[in-house]
Amino acid sequence: MAAPTAAESTTATVPSYTALSDIYSGSLLKHGARFQSLVEAFIAAYGSKPSFIVRAPGRVNIIGEHIDYCGFPVFPMAIVPDFLIAVRATSERRIRLANTNPKYPPYEFSCEPGTRVTINNAPHDWVNYFKCGYKGAVDAIDCARPEGMQCLMDGSVPSSAGLSSSSAFVCCAALATMKVNGRLLSKRDVVATAVASERYIGTNGGGMDQTTSIMSQSQSAVFIEFDPKLEITPVKFPSTTPPIAFVIANTLVVSDKAVTAPVCYNLRVVETRIGALILAKHLGIADRPACKDVDPLTFKI
Repeated sequence: MAAPTAAESTTATVPSYTALSDIYSGSLLKHGARFQSLVEAFIAAYGSKPSFIVRAPGRVNIIGEHIDYCGFPVFPMAIVPDFLIAVRATSERRIRLANTNPKYPPYEFSCEPGTRVTINNAPHDWVNYFKCGYKGAVDAIDCARPEGMQCLMDGSVPSSAGLSSSSAFVCCAALATMKVNGRLLSKRDVVATAVASERYIGTNGGGMDQTTSIMSQSQSAVFIEFDPKLEITPVKFPSTTPPIAFVIANTLVVSDKAVTAPVCYNLRVVETRIGALILAKHLGIADRPACKDVDPLTFKI
């Protein structure tokens, strides 16, 4: 089978696999042990096996820092550390959440038809990221009677380390919700859903993190363009001896975007957009459709 083109990569649905070798490269022993441990923990928590496991990887950026929310292209790649959610549908109208990390306590909420999912950002709570993806997915697939779910999360992306653990979590939650309700959208629509959903947490981000998590290909970085529409170009690494390796160093200094957003991340977003509007007015192009008819959510020019 030929490798998918950039256009096919955005319009195709997220693939399903039955073998770890289709997901990971190198030794599969540690990955197999992790998946088996997740299944066993799910059985211990809920009394039966999960129906499926959803995965979304973190990402590291190579070129193009803090410009995706301005509509400029970026060049990141997905990484092996990822987020997993083991899922089983239930007949009860409840969403039950648990985490393999005892730091994060179990939680549940109603999914009765007509029930409004609320996301309370104070205090900052891990379940809010699942709620973001869940709410966005239910709205995106126009699901009037969402299925009940039992979910167990396991993440290997360091939290607040700049490797997009939050976006991987939101992507994973959105995918799990879509699959359990029998409706998987195209990769492009999943990305758009995840980008919009994460704003419920209070972070006004661009689309680099979610696009990388959903659309990356094995052994490749990905060149992402947002204007005039989302396009990706996989950039495969050349074969070398020894093989190319990227070192990602964790300084252990944490920066939680959702907590510091009002005075850090979101402030940069607002400053760049105001700067673009001022420049457009100065150049006499403020009345052009590209400036006047901007998306009120992204406000990209």
